[in-house]
Amino acid sequence: MRRFCTSGPVDKKTCYYVERPDIMKEALDHIENWRYFTVSAPRQSGKTTLLNDIVEKIKDKYLPIFISFESFGGIKEEKEFMEVFLKKTRKKLMKENIKIEFNKKYKRIREIEDIVDKIYETTQKNIILIIDEFEKLNNEEIMNTFLHVIRSIYHDREIYKLRSVILISVGYLSGILEDNASPFNIAEHLEVPYFTKEQVYDLLSQHEKETGQIFEEKVKELIWHNAAGQPGLTNGLAYDLVMKKAKGEKIITEKHFEKTLYDYMRVYIDKNISNIINKAKKEKELMMKILFEPNNVEFNIYDENIKFLYLNGVIDNCEGICCVKVPLYYKALYARFKPQINGEKSQMKPFDESIKKYLNKDGSLDLNKLMKRYIEYIKSRGAIMFKGRNYYEGVYQYNLDQFLGLYVEAADGKVYPETQIGGGRIDLLINLNNKEYLIEIKANIDEDQYEKSKKQIKEYIKRKGIKDGWLIIYSNTIKDFEYITEEENGIKLHIWFIKTNFKNPSKVK
Repeated sequence: MRRFCTSGPVDKKTCYYVERPDIMKEALDHIENWRYFTVSAPRQSGKTTLLNDIVEKIKDKYLPIFISFESFGGIKEEKEFMEVFLKKTRKKLMKENIKIEFNKKYKRIREIEDIVDKIYETTQKNIILIIDEFEKLNNEEIMNTFLHVIRSIYHDREIYKLRSVILISVGYLSGILEDNASPFNIAEHLEVPYFTKEQVYDLLSQHEKETGQIFEEKVKELIWHNAAGQPGLTNGLAYDLVMKKAKGEKIITEKHFEKTLYDYMRVYIDKNISNIINKAKKEKELMMKILFEPNNVEFNIYDENIKFLYLNGVIDNCEGICCVKVPLYYKALYARFKPQINGEKSQMKPFDESIKKYLNKDGSLDLNKLMKRYIEYIKSRGAIMFKGRNYYEGVYQYNLDQFLGLYVEAADGKVYPETQIGGGRIDLLINLNNKEYLIEIKANIDEDQYEKSKKQIKEYIKRKGIKDGWLIIYSNTIKDFEYITEEENGIKLHIWFIKTNFKNPSKVK
């Protein structure tokens, strides 16, 4: 029985596998046309698996030599580079039962030309050199010498029969692609995309067909939504559901998924998520703006800070704006970078406060009544929480998120930040007793932005097929708190204005 692959290149015999015909065709076309090209994608995005597939498809016609530069990080001299390079090359040739006597000791990188020549003489096959983890070669002098030799061969590639060279990395190899003398062309750079929704569903259906264990449609949607097609996360979530949360069960339910999601956010140390957090910490200020001042940071690949986060898979370009496209990453980053408001829980929900007074007889949430309680809290703590701090919009969001969470979770409900709805994201979504409440949050906006915000939340309400939604506006210019409603086409919008311009705690009444 096959399984969901959670590490390393995928073995089709033991793991469920998704075909990627479009990018495969593009890569094969480059090889046929004698092109030298680069391939990039964040870790666990399936790039090595893709290249292994390419090797399988071309090995009868050409001679692929697939080596990794993972161990090249400490190399300081050309002689050492050549020893390791030749050792890895020889090992790959022996695996294909190709025996070549390299009688001399190669000490110079330029002698790669002789090695390529000798391999062709013996095999009479065009050579495809595929180098994984290329970025690990961090000695700039050796890298430049190697690329110079590759460039030299490129100009006479039909003589040397080195048909294609493919460099694979976790990030965009800007120094190589932007060098006019380089044989590697920006136009021929391939980025390995995440799985599409159809590919995610195909992956899950393979398990269903082979085992008879079924994913509920809602669970499939949740896997797709939370991992956004990131191959490592998609397989990881599915593996945890199958092997731990729903092992032996015939149907994998939403309850199983909630347990998996909780463990991913609170218990497991997932290498994908840990890597994303570690990279984000290196650009903390920018990351805070992207997370907590959404739609305000324009994407620009020539900005070195943005470029760093993008190349390491932390952020994406969402129609010209920097964003965190993978919800699981967003949730982890949100939790890691959220403003620290330790000690506020007892102020938000004192001992004598109970969720019961905010529930209707049918178990639904009286959110407006709970918002009145929130305003009481803000009036008593607003000066401490909001005054004199360089806050982003998300700071208010987190404050409200934590407040609502204390009450809603007491009734076994959930508050979800930044939840996907159709083509957009709602700031907070409450799920309580099978009913959903949508909350959009804005801070210090003008009249035009206010109208746009109302239009946005109304669109989310329509997409969800519900009748009510909440728009919470924090402002440092209003004189007092205010609540108004607007009704249009069967949709009721509850708008709360929250004052944030406090002088000090003693003067707040």
